[in-house]
Amino acid sequence: MVFKTMVFITIVLHIIATVVSLRLTRRTKYNVSWVLITIGFAILLSRRIIEALPFLIEFDPVEYRMAYVWLGIFSSLCLAVGLILVGRIFNYMERMETEKRETEKKFLAVTIQAEERERSRISKDIHDGLGPLLSTIKMSISALKKGWDKPNAAKILDNVDVITNEAIKSIKDISDNLSPHVIENFGLVKALNNFIQKINATKTIKIHFADKLNNYRPHNDIEIVLYRVICELISNTVKHAEAKNIYIALNHDGKSMYMDYQDDGVGFEVDSLFKPQAKGMGYYSIFSRIKSINGEVVTNSSSEKGTRIIISIPL
Repeated sequence: MVFKTMVFITIVLHIIATVVSLRLTRRTKYNVSWVLITIGFAILLSRRIIEALPFLIEFDPVEYRMAYVWLGIFSSLCLAVGLILVGRIFNYMERMETEKRETEKKFLAVTIQAEERERSRISKDIHDGLGPLLSTIKMSISALKKGWDKPNAAKILDNVDVITNEAIKSIKDISDNLSPHVIENFGLVKALNNFIQKINATKTIKIHFADKLNNYRPHNDIEIVLYRVICELISNTVKHAEAKNIYIALNHDGKSMYMDYQDDGVGFEVDSLFKPQAKGMGYYSIFSRIKSINGEVVTNSSSEKGTRIIISIPL
C-alpha cells in the first residue's frame, strides 16, 4: 500500500514539474537547454505512468520492456544535454541584466541632462527676457528723478507702464514653463489646447487634437508628465520631422490612459534611439518621464514614413 501511494505521489509531482517547466519555457525564450529539460521531465512522467499501470489495469510491463528502456535513455539524454547547455540561460539572464543596467544608466544620464537643459533655459529666459525689461524700468525711473519737464515725464511713465506689463507677462511665461498652472486649475486638455493654439498660430504645422477623455482627469503627476511629453514630441517633430500635420489623441478605459501621437514627417530609424547620439536625447527624456509613472512607450517609425508613438499609463 505504501509503495503504491509513493508511486502515485511521484506521478503527481512529475506532472507538476512538467507543467512548471513548460510555463518557464516561454520565459527562457525557448532556450534549447530548457526545452530539452522539459522534454526530459515529460518522458520521465511517461515512465512513471507506465510503472503505475499494473496497479490500475491488467498490464504486463515485460511486453513493453524495450520501450521502457528507450524512454529511460531518451530522458537521460535530454536531461544530461539540457543541464550541460543550461549555462546559456544564465548567460542570457546576465546579458539581459547588463543591458537593463546600461539602459537605466542612460535614462538617468538623460534625466540629469534634461534637468540641466531646463535650468539653463530658465536662466536664459530670466537673463535675456526679464533682465533687460527691469533694467529699462530702472533707467526710466532714474530719468524721472532728474526732474525732466512734465511732457517728457508723462512719456517716460507711459513707457514704464508698458515695460512693466511686459515684465509681468515675462514672469508669467517663465512661471508657466516651470509649472503650468492651467493644468492644476483646468486640466491637461485645456493646457494642451492652449499650447496647440500657439503652435497652430505660427502656420508652420497643423496639429489635430482629439480629446476622448470625456472630462476625465487623472492624477496631477500623470497630467504634468503627459503635458511635458507631448510638448517634447511636438518640439521634436517641428525641429526634425519636416512634417505638415500632427495627430494627437487622448483616451482612457478606466484602468489605463492612452496617448496616440502621429506625424507625417520624414521619420527615423527606431534603433538609432538607443545609440549614443544627441538626436535621440529628446526621446530618452520622454522614455524616462513615462517610466517614472510606470508607463509604457511603443514607437513605430521609419525613414520617409512618419512616426507613431503610443503611450499607456496605468491609472
